[in-house]
Amino acid sequence: MESNLNELKETYASRILKGSKTAEIDSKCILSGIESKLLMKNAGNKVAEVIKKDFAIMSDTDTTPKVRRDTGKTAGSHAAGTVVCGGGNNGGDGFVAALELLDSGIEVKIFCIGPVDKFGPDSRLYFEKLNEKYKSKIYYLASGELKNKEVIDFFENSIAQSDFIVDAIFGTGLHGKEISGPAKEVIEKINNAKNKNKKILIYAIDIPSGIDSDNAKILGTAIKADKTITFTCKKIGLVSYPGAYFAGMVIVSDIGIPEKCFENYEEIYETSLQWVSGRLPFKKPWTYKHEVGKLLVIAGSIGFTGAATMACEAAMRAGAGLLTLVCPWELNSIFEIKLTEIMTYPVEQTDDISIHMECLEEVIEISKKYDALAIGPGISKNPSTICLVREILKKVKKPTVLDADGLRALYGPREIESENNCDFSHVIITPHAGELASILGREKIALEDRLDANLEIVKKYNLVSVLKGAGTLITEPGGKTFINPTGSWALATAGTGDILTGIIGSLLAQGMSLADAAVCGTYIHGMASDLMAPYTSKTSQMATDLLEGIKKVFLEIEKIKYDSLY
Repeated sequence: MESNLNELKETYASRILKGSKTAEIDSKCILSGIESKLLMKNAGNKVAEVIKKDFAIMSDTDTTPKVRRDTGKTAGSHAAGTVVCGGGNNGGDGFVAALELLDSGIEVKIFCIGPVDKFGPDSRLYFEKLNEKYKSKIYYLASGELKNKEVIDFFENSIAQSDFIVDAIFGTGLHGKEISGPAKEVIEKINNAKNKNKKILIYAIDIPSGIDSDNAKILGTAIKADKTITFTCKKIGLVSYPGAYFAGMVIVSDIGIPEKCFENYEEIYETSLQWVSGRLPFKKPWTYKHEVGKLLVIAGSIGFTGAATMACEAAMRAGAGLLTLVCPWELNSIFEIKLTEIMTYPVEQTDDISIHMECLEEVIEISKKYDALAIGPGISKNPSTICLVREILKKVKKPTVLDADGLRALYGPREIESENNCDFSHVIITPHAGELASILGREKIALEDRLDANLEIVKKYNLVSVLKGAGTLITEPGGKTFINPTGSWALATAGTGDILTGIIGSLLAQGMSLADAAVCGTYIHGMASDLMAPYTSKTSQMATDLLEGIKKVFLEIEKIKYDSLY
């Protein structure tokens, strides 16, 4: 049993890198004795493998006719595609892929952007191999402007009649400057062809051309790919938005770069259900509710009893053994009815019917009986309430998740960071981009700036920050960041943040570290939504639907974590 548990805990999360580091890593790999032209060959062949598999292309030894995925026609020579190559190494990958596809009997036309005499040595090598064998299949798009109408018409006709298009125009080296000239026009024509014929599959090599691989920004225009074949590990531009929207399905291919070449780079990761299952606390057959974990929730105000209720119910669904809700005394009877399994603790209230600052000592005393705190859902903007939250953060050093209006304790007329005894190493915050902008004193945070902004707040307060949104970011002190792969726009509805707070608070109460609770809680939250979407639709999904989804997630987790042990 012990060995199985250790194996689960040691399951590694997948590394994600800034694309700008690719050239450095390639250099390290070459210095270790692996030739750069071999890496290019491996990359191009991996692309060709994916395409051949999608179109069920027969190998030399396979004589059984296969059927193409779209029309029902037999495979092989019936498949046709267009490969568009730029002048860099990405274009070289495209030349290798085109050569392999042509050798497999697939009809392919290759279009080059930029002058051949400016190709790098590796790209030039594979271009010459391709040119020697299939010269008639190669065409040239002018390096200045696409002035030749005959060439333009031929290119448009080629992509319109293709079953697939391979984007090998730009790779991970494109940063900052927006695309212009022939490349921009070519990208737009490829996207237009797809819009007119949805059956065309577009494959991007390493990253769709037009996406900044370091921050996912769209540089004027970008290829909208169905699949992206990237090498060794994912890049930030493929998993953060808006870039992720253009990447389609991302396939990570090993091209032979040793793991040691990735040492000493930024620590950005993507988790899996296996990883999450390994981090969650193991529950012994003889465990009991006090051992499982006790959570104190401080939440709720007039008009916002739903937020507190959802946080409490989510915490119980996520495995907390015992839970008490601190609430305004006038709302206690409402919570007594709404929350069957949760105990309530009514306290002094403000005139606005929110929790009053006067109950501070009482809350400090009761918190001694609990393993963790969850503060914020529906707590209100009342100054007395926010002052209470501020003092609790300063004086109660139990693991705490802070959300919603509770986050106002971190900003306002009195900056909490300037006060004495403000240690936030026990705190997880869960802001959305607007809330994070307020804490940092900014007007807004753009999609491509989310990673840096989340790192800034972590360094400022020495806490763990869960920046909610598409591709939720979890950053811990020291800079390690996780980009959450679960969830969708179905979560863009009121109350889902309260559910997340409850899940994370529950995991904290069960004894998880701040970082693990934040990462695992976010994954479970998104997966709960994903599992419910087939039943509710993404459009109709409500926050309370996630309560059923959490049950479904833990059914899957228990299959991984427990079924093989008993």
